[in-house]
Amino acid sequence: MALIHQDQGKLEQILNNLLSNAIKFTPDGGRITVAAHCDRRDDLRLTISDTGVGISESEQVLVFEKFRQGTNVLPAGNAMTREYSGTGLGLSIVRELCRLLGGDITLESELGKGSIFTVHLPWTLTKLPKLESPLADELKQMTKSRSEISVVAPTANHSKN
Repeated sequence: MALIHQDQGKLEQILNNLLSNAIKFTPDGGRITVAAHCDRRDDLRLTISDTGVGISESEQVLVFEKFRQGTNVLPAGNAMTREYSGTGLGLSIVRELCRLLGGDITLESELGKGSIFTVHLPWTLTKLPKLESPLADELKQMTKSRSEISVVAPTANHSKN
């Protein structure tokens, strides 16, 4: 049994975002599967697959961009309604977190058949890579543990005469 030495908070956020999407985009009676294994390079592979609405090939790259969501719907659906609400940030956050942890994410999907997201991470996080992007800076602030966040209470300046 191998121990994973990674950033637990970031790993939890990755899983939460991917599972939330899988649940949101998989209709009742569908199937969601989560699997983890060690690959040939001794890296961790987390796979979240679903039998949901899927993502068209033309939109698979776009869903990892900020504020972007797939626009295709199933043949019985209506593209003019927003059946699946969201900000379009979840997958861009997942990709940035994967990169911060020294890995990446891949997607295989077919419209109407489901999606497979695979997170590739080293077992041991030795050094955090520095990403030069505003989103990376925002992610760093959002994922700080509570013990790292310092709060300064305002002080009142009362003078007695």
